[in-house]
Amino acid sequence: MSEGVRTLMLDGIWGRPRRFEGLLEMLRERVGPAEIFHYDSSGKVSFDELGTRLVDEIHRCNQPVNLIGFSMGGLVIRAAHLIDPHLPIRRAAFLNSPHEGSILAYALPWQGIKQIRPSDSFIQRLKTAEWDVPTLVSWCPFDTMIVPARSARLKGADETICCAVPVHVWPIFSRRIWRRVVSFLSGGLLESTTMTKGQ
Repeated sequence: MSEGVRTLMLDGIWGRPRRFEGLLEMLRERVGPAEIFHYDSSGKVSFDELGTRLVDEIHRCNQPVNLIGFSMGGLVIRAAHLIDPHLPIRRAAFLNSPHEGSILAYALPWQGIKQIRPSDSFIQRLKTAEWDVPTLVSWCPFDTMIVPARSARLKGADETICCAVPVHVWPIFSRRIWRRVVSFLSGGLLESTTMTKGQ
């Protein structure tokens, strides 16, 4: 167990955080204190504002943190790191997060959603920003929410899970992915592997 390290979990757009209770329980047993970081996941608030709120929470913790972001939650984490690259992030896990945007974001005019468009300056900043945090990434080649699906990959990630289940929310329900996340955050790096359908 990582003494003194707190894990914050960020859900995706229109999140329902209770669905992560199983993962949080597993984290508390094997990694340490873990909780949901609640933020406005409506898509109507800019990532600059959401990232600032996360920066403030991490500073308030006054200790190293692990961060887990599902989908849009991962972009809030990236936004916080853009605002303060010296945040004490010990490790991070991104579960199907659109690091290079999604063309589906062109369908809605809300401020936060517009920033997920691949052409937006926010996504362009993420693509060029240095990211030196030990990181696990999951992505789905057949993701119907992140288009193109490869946008969920992150160059330089220490561990990559390629999930063939064609459901964007699969990492929320896959206990196997949970175990991989917990193992990574507890300090055990595993070899990058490709998961087979149904895992």
